[in-house]
Amino acid sequence: MPRTQVAIIGAGLAGILAAVAASRAGARVLLIDRGGMGLGSNSAMSNGNFGGPTAQYALDNYVEDTLRAGRGLCRASWVRRVGQELPASFAFMGELGVELSDHGDSYLSPTHKQDGFRGAWFMATLAARLRDEKNLERLAKFQVRRILTRDGRAVGLEGRDAQGRLVRVAASAVVLAAGGAGAVYAVNDNMKAIMGQGYALAAQAGLPLWDMEFVQFYPLVLVEPGLPRVMLYPRYPQGTRLINAAGQDLLARSGIVDVNQGIMELRDRLSAAMAREAASGPVRVDFTGVAEEHWSRYPLAMLGKMRFDFRRKPVAVMPGAHFCMGGVKAKPDGATALPGLFACGEMLWGMHGANRRGGNALTECVVSGRLTGLGAAAYALTQDAPPAVPEAPADDGAPEAEKGMTELRALRQKLRDIAWQRAGIERREEDLALGHSELTAWHQELAATPVGGARPDWLRWDLECGGRFLSAVLTASRARRETRGALLRSDHPQTDDAAWLVNSRLEAGADGGWSLSHHAVEA
Repeated sequence: MPRTQVAIIGAGLAGILAAVAASRAGARVLLIDRGGMGLGSNSAMSNGNFGGPTAQYALDNYVEDTLRAGRGLCRASWVRRVGQELPASFAFMGELGVELSDHGDSYLSPTHKQDGFRGAWFMATLAARLRDEKNLERLAKFQVRRILTRDGRAVGLEGRDAQGRLVRVAASAVVLAAGGAGAVYAVNDNMKAIMGQGYALAAQAGLPLWDMEFVQFYPLVLVEPGLPRVMLYPRYPQGTRLINAAGQDLLARSGIVDVNQGIMELRDRLSAAMAREAASGPVRVDFTGVAEEHWSRYPLAMLGKMRFDFRRKPVAVMPGAHFCMGGVKAKPDGATALPGLFACGEMLWGMHGANRRGGNALTECVVSGRLTGLGAAAYALTQDAPPAVPEAPADDGAPEAEKGMTELRALRQKLRDIAWQRAGIERREEDLALGHSELTAWHQELAATPVGGARPDWLRWDLECGGRFLSAVLTASRARRETRGALLRSDHPQTDDAAWLVNSRLEAGADGGWSLSHHAVEA
């Protein structure tokens, strides 16, 4: 059985930085990912924009803007702490080969190709540095399925390897760095396997989930037939327009200054406006008025790889599931309510409130990843040794013959359709109630599907996690009878601070349901 001091689940930006920070603090670290290191994460698909105070943008202004974007539900103390920790955290990134440049009100990752993903570059750079860390081991192609606990604390994890064999890992500290669930939705810009596994693991371990009704939809995801479902990256050059089916300027009709303001500060408002306009026909981004010199620069240079004449034709877009504002509550060092269990990155709740400000996802990953790595190492080093964990039951692995893959893929699409239609951009009581009924029937169908072989077994567990995540979203959304940030209730279109300036809290029940409560916003 593998034994380590700190086991980290997820090798995206937050997970890698946590792993390096913990190893440099003197702990033995095992970094685990279901794919490879770094490039299988949403971080690798990012545009490399990091929000935060700069030489021209004061900390107080950054905090104020982030709180305003969060529509009253952020943990203000954590927002300020993130801003304060930024210099040390960015310096840590620099030590690992990623130097960020100051762009006035944010920072940008470099790229060596104008037509390449900035996120892919910095994640590849960070992943390559893992080999240099003497206390750090890597375990790829491993699906974690359970946090092991004993005497009220986390003592390791259990999962299956690529051959389907059951494996347990003993660890003094476990870090959850596996946030995100966008791929549960029919239209999304996430990696296809990111379906809420981290939240399912947290709930299974007894941690409450906070503010799960708030799922951010990135307004500009390509839906043009024949093109990949990817986001159009900011920043958008002068001359970029967003038009409705009649060719009218959607931004002017919505009181939004330009596309960049809509993306960086008002994603909730822009997504709502696009959803309303889409009822009359497709919404399109129009780059035809952009000056020629921008087409050889990032980000428009990336569009040259696609078979579409963006310079001469507007392209169809739609908001797609992008980011989860909800998650688990943790201290600044990543410690959760379960001793020995830590969390960082998109797993965390509190930074973003009801609506995330552009650039703050990567920023929180950097800050929380580093702080959590240090916190987990400090905790693990106080323990005498990695705890004794019983060996996994004898298991020869999943049967060699695959069975059920076709049925599971159909169930994955059905889950995505339920999420999109019942818990999508705009929600109402009738749809949310129907979503619960449809999800119950879906779970029954999943349970009745015969499965054999490692790949189908992996997918089935992913789907179970996706269904659990969607159940949380439906439950919390149905209770909040108002519109706030990314939660748009067409049957409750007003924001109601008197009744709903509160955070939601879900606890998993033994029957598979949720216990829901609401709590005053923390400072």
